[in-house]
Amino acid sequence: MSASENHKRDPDENIEAVPTEFHHNDHHLGIDHRANDDRVDEAKGKDADAIPKSYWYSWRFLGTMFAIGTSFMGGIGGIALISPVLSEINADIGPSPNINWVSLVNLCGGAVFFLMVGQLSDIFGRRWFFIVGCAIALIGSIIGATAHNVNTLIGAEVFLGIAVAFQQSFFWVVAELVPMRWRYIANSYCYLMTTPTSPLAARVAYSFQNYPGQWRNSFYMLIAINTVSMISWYLFYHPPTFGMLHRQKAAKDLLVNFDWIGLILYSGSLCIFIFGLNWGGVLYPWKSASVIATMVVGGITLFAVLPMYEIWVHKKGKEPYLPLHLFKNIRFQSAAWNTGIAAGVYYGFGIVFPQLVSTVYYGRGEISEYDIGTLAGLVPMAFVFAQMVHGPIVWFTGPKWAMIVFAIIGCALLTAAAANLNDMALTQGLIIPGAFAMGIVESVSITTSTFPLRSQEEIGQGGGLSGSTRNFVSAIAVAIYTATLSNRLVQTIPQQVYPVARRMGLPESSLSALASALKGSASFSAVDGLTPAIREAVQEPYRLAFVGASKTVFLVSLAFSGTAIILACFTTNNDESTANYVAGNIYNAKEEKMVEKEYSHA
Repeated sequence: MSASENHKRDPDENIEAVPTEFHHNDHHLGIDHRANDDRVDEAKGKDADAIPKSYWYSWRFLGTMFAIGTSFMGGIGGIALISPVLSEINADIGPSPNINWVSLVNLCGGAVFFLMVGQLSDIFGRRWFFIVGCAIALIGSIIGATAHNVNTLIGAEVFLGIAVAFQQSFFWVVAELVPMRWRYIANSYCYLMTTPTSPLAARVAYSFQNYPGQWRNSFYMLIAINTVSMISWYLFYHPPTFGMLHRQKAAKDLLVNFDWIGLILYSGSLCIFIFGLNWGGVLYPWKSASVIATMVVGGITLFAVLPMYEIWVHKKGKEPYLPLHLFKNIRFQSAAWNTGIAAGVYYGFGIVFPQLVSTVYYGRGEISEYDIGTLAGLVPMAFVFAQMVHGPIVWFTGPKWAMIVFAIIGCALLTAAAANLNDMALTQGLIIPGAFAMGIVESVSITTSTFPLRSQEEIGQGGGLSGSTRNFVSAIAVAIYTATLSNRLVQTIPQQVYPVARRMGLPESSLSALASALKGSASFSAVDGLTPAIREAVQEPYRLAFVGASKTVFLVSLAFSGTAIILACFTTNNDESTANYVAGNIYNAKEEKMVEKEYSHA
């Protein structure tokens, strides 16, 4: 059961809600708006004109916006500050072949828990969800700061990945609190708050390497951010409570009737499928039992068993965990999937390009060691700067044309970047505007996904599914990019490196160990017969091998950016008649108690 059940509407309706103040215009708009009568009046959406102007400058509103921004800063920093220096971390507390799990579990945690956070907070109220989410992130940050092996670091990212579902739900939490016309601008503010942990993450991470503690300093920074965010949520954020959302229902009844089996099926199958997809060609061969079994079991459950079960639940008159009506909503689906497609480009280039910088450009002496952090962060810098300015852009263009035009630009430039990766200036000149363009697509898409809902009272449900879709597609993208790079290196290293190593006298039995050492997954000390002269001689051939493999990865990005163009064409501009509608509001603690007391005696 979901809060949406209280609306007594046909679950298959594909409508966008309008506020009570617009009822006189419903017939003209062709919109069926049936409000949730179980909510108290104070918990219902309203026209912005009905809200005192002092509210927008109050400590509760500004404090909440600060809490949302710092929470997002900590959520994205949990992986953005760690990824650029993963090889250094692996050298310090490894080496371990499981190092790729650090990024994988973070993405997987978000994909699995996004929908749960949205669904349950729609029903039970949001406040404690976000306080607890920051507490989980704080635990993960402490574990990461004290990790002495890669497996412990993976455990830290499990906590941080779960917390991502709470912390990166900013886009629909903010959307709920501001007039609909200002949602894009408000989300631009949230992206601006992530400056030290997203666009500058690589620069910050590499700078920390020069101080005592090195990479652990990133986790110390996250401890501070998550602590401040948790306190801010507690002090300032007082949205409608459960009693205000449900005048006539008990929490026990809602818990008993909630679709827990659907939650388990969705979470379990999604997790298993993502693991199998990311194992293939990296940790295990694609034909191995581990990869085949996980992908088959996860895929069948996710794409067959789960939908059939949820349809059965729906026919029983109950609300399924998976919001089936949103899968019939083309506007929502195009925006939600484009969010993941564009983010997939970000994660893919964010993984490969830093390696290109450190392996090829730094290896040839074109840049200094200090420059590595700056250049490795070019993709997130361009991508997040675009997210920061997407609000003003959409203000003039509308979401549809912003997505279409920038998807075309991003597709063309990022594909063209594969032309000559040895040319650092050319590659940077294409990647920077290309990443910027895809950043516009991602940010416009994720905000747009909060508009075409059957009711804005279900914004958590819609935002949760959108966020889950984003991380799911991103995990697929990471798997494809990582597997492509790994599989191509299997071909290019023997072509470029092995002949040189053989001529220098390295035993045939040591070639595979040499390849592992060059890729950073093993130590050079484990390569029998390796001399300083051989190690020096294979560096340039390895750089050539890496360039050849990376070129294929850049070309593979066409599958994602090209799909983004197609999906953008299904987007429509938003309904101007709802532009002044505010879906939610916040109170101070005294007001909250007064409202609850009033209705408890009603």
